[in-house]
Amino acid sequence: MDNEQRKQAGAAPLVQYVLRSIRLIVPGEQAEVNDIDGSSDRYDKDGFELFFIMSGTGQGKCYLQMPGRSISMDQELMSCSYYQVCFVTSGYDAASSLLPNKQELACSPFAKTIELLGEIYELRGESDELGRFQRFVRFQELLLFLFSQNAPAAEDQGTDMERHGIELSIRHIHQYYREILTVDELASLAGIDRWKYTRLFKETTGQVPLQYLNEVRINQAKKWLTSADDKLLDIALNAGFNNEYYFNRRFKQTVGISPGQYRRSHKGQLRVVAPYLEDFIVALDLQPIAQYCHAKWGKQDYLGLNHIPTFDENSGSFDALSSYKPDLILLMDRYEQRQYSQCRRISNTCILREQTNNWRTLLRTVADYFGRMELADAAIAKYDMKARSASHTLNQVMKGETVAFLRISADHIIQYTQEGQCFVSSVLYGDLGLRSHSAIGVTSKANQPGMFTLSVEDLRTLTADHLFITFDKWHSQEEGKERELLEQPEWLALPAVQNNRVYEVDFLTWMNNGIISNGKKIDDILRSLALA
Repeated sequence: MDNEQRKQAGAAPLVQYVLRSIRLIVPGEQAEVNDIDGSSDRYDKDGFELFFIMSGTGQGKCYLQMPGRSISMDQELMSCSYYQVCFVTSGYDAASSLLPNKQELACSPFAKTIELLGEIYELRGESDELGRFQRFVRFQELLLFLFSQNAPAAEDQGTDMERHGIELSIRHIHQYYREILTVDELASLAGIDRWKYTRLFKETTGQVPLQYLNEVRINQAKKWLTSADDKLLDIALNAGFNNEYYFNRRFKQTVGISPGQYRRSHKGQLRVVAPYLEDFIVALDLQPIAQYCHAKWGKQDYLGLNHIPTFDENSGSFDALSSYKPDLILLMDRYEQRQYSQCRRISNTCILREQTNNWRTLLRTVADYFGRMELADAAIAKYDMKARSASHTLNQVMKGETVAFLRISADHIIQYTQEGQCFVSSVLYGDLGLRSHSAIGVTSKANQPGMFTLSVEDLRTLTADHLFITFDKWHSQEEGKERELLEQPEWLALPAVQNNRVYEVDFLTWMNNGIISNGKKIDDILRSLALA
């Protein structure tokens, strides 16, 4: 079946897109070149390159470099952090018509682009079949995301004149956002029937016209809120809103906090309570007015917030937060409705509904509430640079030796393995690429993917070369009860114990998935494995 026959039959074209490598380039850092298939420094004359600018003046831009061509963006790249993605095509008609015939590509919303790139980058070193398949799928999603926004327009998607009309109306919005603009007026300006205009506009921008207009207005208001002390009414009117009430409502719906809170957050004056999200708050150069603590686990000492009063969320009631007079309460979606109601009676409450094990995504979500996306991206780039350097060092030292991690309480022994994506596994086996070792024959006892409950007898099969452990006091009825395992003969017989390769780490540092805690984990791992 040739390509034309395949089109008529409704089949997909026989062209494959094969990811060769993904790199995150940070100015001043010597980047390693490692292809997905394990080779290095390979140049493919038939290869394509995508550049995604993550910081600086070019942030949010994407460029496509075709084989044998060059793009004029060297100066911009040299001063910015960016992802470089290399891929090739194979199969029938390898020069697929889906590939945009232009250098600069649309990639909106850029947050979606960042999320996909982050997942692909985390999976770059995956060697097991499921991990490689997940990386393949995410890369195809990224290409589909780009192709759908940059594909040559078909006859029923509007003529060149219509596309020109859409672009003209977009420029008109950016120039006259202060004025009253209607969809009818914008469609008339574009020379397109109203019903068709809205569809073409959304295909171009990902939003309907009035959504796009409101976003332009909100973004302008953000700039004035952080750069001037004008009254909110003046900012509202200058941004194109009819009154301060509507401006406040739309701003909070879009950003998550009120304009006044947004302004105070940029001046470091916002009074925030964010139980067990303090890691992200501190990473964004903010300080909570009260911090999480737990009767058994204590507080997150690694954050150095010793001067900040504690709030025991294990008490079951959030009413005590009222004494701190917070401007904003930020919560994960893991509490009871009555607790959310308590918080709403106290102050503005935002709930992070999206459940994700990807801490990069969560950090950007929190940063968006406070208008600190640049800080988040800079922190992520710094962490990735640290992880790459540590991974290189450990690869030289470990030489294939295996690592395991145990969470030990009075009643349970839990092992975290490479199949998991939260807390420990994403750093040990993802970012640092260490080789995991699991106790044999315990998969039927899995609590969830990547977490196994072990019996003392199961320890006989745990022959990892190195063992990280932390102690959970949740089930301890008396002081030190959780440490009794260390006296058991099964424990003393472990190879890691006999070779003095057991490393105890802080519980709340390692049972957290924040960017600061993950950086501390890397420090602990280097100190234990590379500097011992």
